Amino acid sequence: MDSKPLIARVPSLPSSQSRSRQCLRGMVAIMLAGALGVSMVAMRFATSADISDIALAPRVAPLTRCRTVAHAGVSSSSSRRGFVSGLALGIPAAITLSIPRDSGAAGSFKFPGDKPKDLGVRSDGGLKGCSPTTSNCWSTSADDDKHIASSFTFSKDKEAAIADLKDVLMSYPKEGQRINDKDIVDGGGWRLMANDGGYFQLEYESKKFGFIDDVEFNVMEGKVNYRSASRQGDSDFGVNAYRLNFIANGLKKKGWSTPGFPLTTVAQR
Repeated sequence: MDSKPLIARVPSLPSSQSRSRQCLRGMVAIMLAGALGVSMVAMRFATSADISDIALAPRVAPLTRCRTVAHAGVSSSSSRRGFVSGLALGIPAAITLSIPRDSGAAGSFKFPGDKPKDLGVRSDGGLKGCSPTTSNCWSTSADDDKHIASSFTFSKDKEAAIADLKDVLMSYPKEGQRINDKDIVDGGGWRLMANDGGYFQLEYESKKFGFIDDVEFNVMEGKVNYRSASRQGDSDFGVNAYRLNFIANGLKKKGWSTPGFPLTTVAQR
């Protein structure tokens, strides 16, 4: 059952008061949140780890910048894998607090984040773009070189192209795509959310923490527009590129043109 995010508010202090007092209030809020069962530690699992669940080292903020950030999911200023920060050497750290969704398994929680409300096909056949400040999104409708991707193209009729694309999408491993001996992509599986006249919308999930990526495809005459993006954080460890490379490779085997592939998987350049 999804729960609303736990908001830990730290009141603003007059400029004449010490920053350390502000940090103390933040620490108290964090401890109270911990007492309510908020998960506050993330780690990389040693074997068969989903690359989407890799947690960054604690991001410690200096006393002069101590703050508490609280909302659903991950602070937009950090990787989604670093969705929780700890304390190091007694220095208060910036931390994101949220009450996760119980996945049904004992001790298992998911952090899917909020689904964008503006997914879907635009009037020109394009899709949602990408935030220029993130490194976890690819879109044929992006406005900048960092996120722009080339459309898949084909020389067959549209209905045949739709069938090709669906076949490739359905071939994606439900257990996730293994990229090396230890890491997998989308280990939590995927779900087809929409299949409407050449428009496909899917959700791909990481294995341990249930981070969700939203992926869309729109088949037009002679080409397919697409978007693959993480809901949270600003980095994806190449997950969206790995996924799109798999799909592009499958389409190429069916005679399609996939310009610009394979995409780089090194933290979006």
